Amino acid sequence: MYSQPEPEPVKKTEGGGDDPEFVKRQEAKSSALDEQLKEYIAEWRKQRAKEEDDLKKLKEKQAKRKVMRAEEEKKMAERKKQEEERRVKEIEEKKQRDMEEKRKRLEEAEKKRQTMMAALKDQSKSKGPNFTVNKKTDLNMTSAQMERNKTKEQLEEEKKISLSFRIKPLAIENMSINALRAKAQELWDCIVKLETEKYDLEERQKRQDYDLKELKERQKQQLRHKALKKGLDPDQKSKSPPNMKDV
Repeated sequence: MYSQPEPEPVKKTEGGGDDPEFVKRQEAKSSALDEQLKEYIAEWRKQRAKEEDDLKKLKEKQAKRKVMRAEEEKKMAERKKQEEERRVKEIEEKKQRDMEEKRKRLEEAEKKRQTMMAALKDQSKSKGPNFTVNKKTDLNMTSAQMERNKTKEQLEEEKKISLSFRIKPLAIENMSINALRAKAQELWDCIVKLETEKYDLEERQKRQDYDLKELKERQKQQLRHKALKKGLDPDQKSKSPPNMKDV
């Protein structure tokens, strides 16, 4: 704000009255100062209004940027969620495919096992030597090694899959008391049958172990007799195994 200068003292004329020219000059000077002050005030108000308008525009721009940033973050979070859901879905689908393939393999193995068990059962009923030579020993050893290399989690998973199609769920809903008793008797008969087959297989395994031991003993006696005929010490350990054609 500008202060208005003090007016000059009014000069007195000789007759005691005011000088008209001097008064006019003073009034003109005061009016010019008032106009200049009004221009300054108007310019200040104009500049202030411009600053307020710029500040308002800046705040609106910041608000728009904030809204846009929030929308971008929302879209990014949605894309991330969709990618995570797609990744989880792919993992689940792969897991289901692996489970289905493993189930099929185990089902085929179970069918072969049941066929082998039936063949062994029929063979145990027929007459003949108890000991049989298995030509697939190497393959069986390879399978055994593969089984040993499996982790505990893999074995548990395969066990669950195997039991899922070995043990069928019982449909006992809405069954009467008599039907439940009949079902329990059926399951008991099945358990007795399986235990009987288990006992037969264990006894057959014992006989095979005994026959194998007896066969090895006969082979040892033959080799000893062959060494005595050739004048060799049968108790001396040879560096190379004996020729089986000479047995």
